[in-house]
Amino acid sequence: MPKSLIREIARGNKYTVAQRWGVECAYAGVITNRHYIDRSSRLILNHKELRAAVLGARLPHGVNEYNAAAGQRRVTDKSHAGALRAVLSWATKDGSVTGWELPIDLPADASGGFSATWREEEGLTTNDLIEQIEEDGAETDLHPYITADGYLRYQAKAAPVRIATGTPFLLPVRAPGSIVLDLETEEDYAAQMTGVLGFGNGTGQDRLWKFAPTAGGGIGDLPVRDVRVNFPDIYDPDRLQAAVNAEFASRRSPVDQWSFSLFIGGIGPEFAAPTHLLDMHVYGSDFINDGVHTKRVIALSGDMGLIVKPEVQPHG
Repeated sequence: MPKSLIREIARGNKYTVAQRWGVECAYAGVITNRHYIDRSSRLILNHKELRAAVLGARLPHGVNEYNAAAGQRRVTDKSHAGALRAVLSWATKDGSVTGWELPIDLPADASGGFSATWREEEGLTTNDLIEQIEEDGAETDLHPYITADGYLRYQAKAAPVRIATGTPFLLPVRAPGSIVLDLETEEDYAAQMTGVLGFGNGTGQDRLWKFAPTAGGGIGDLPVRDVRVNFPDIYDPDRLQAAVNAEFASRRSPVDQWSFSLFIGGIGPEFAAPTHLLDMHVYGSDFINDGVHTKRVIALSGDMGLIVKPEVQPHG
């Protein structure tokens, strides 16, 4: 391969590294750094997913469009998917301006209960806006895939609470020949809470605030662990309540962490891709309860071999 081609396709911010298994794209990351070791003729590429590498820095407007007094972006009565569509449309200028376009399939527009006004003087990035949609209790995803003609694209998704893809894949954990390797479980109680007092934008007594739970008690059989959480970018009381409710729901129970690897020879990684469900069937453990434990994949890591390591969370 010519040196000029190697230097070109290893350029950061312009090119993306994709790891695929057949037609399934297991990972795609924009090159963020390249490091060459002359002694061994080795080129090392560092990369990050599109959202972190690009949308984490990109403003929803051009720097020459900034208007401190009147500049704003607004969504009114949209679903989470409709709000995400609007944000990505601003961030790509609908693909109509050279340099702004990104290979993203936008979610369908739809009405719903999400409204927000983002002022340009706040200096929020595209990723900041997406995070505010997520703080409303939604989950978003930019899922990479390979088109029929071999190009990389991303499917943008948003859903209330959690995105779950397909029928759960049954995984016997302790059976002979199981593809589940080195299972460990851990329950982390450090972040568990019994109540949330959330503060939005403002100062002093005029500062916006909400709490959760708003009905019933959050204590149960625990000592009180009420906490304060700040949401400084939220101005709307309904959005603040939704964010506080979501924070309480995510931290009411201890963090249930399952760590394991999977042997994917002859199967491929698609069943364990992020947002897919795994039915972990356990029987005969000295500690884990017998039965099916449904987990949802939120991340997948590995090298070019046949062992991958999913990161999962409880589902259902």
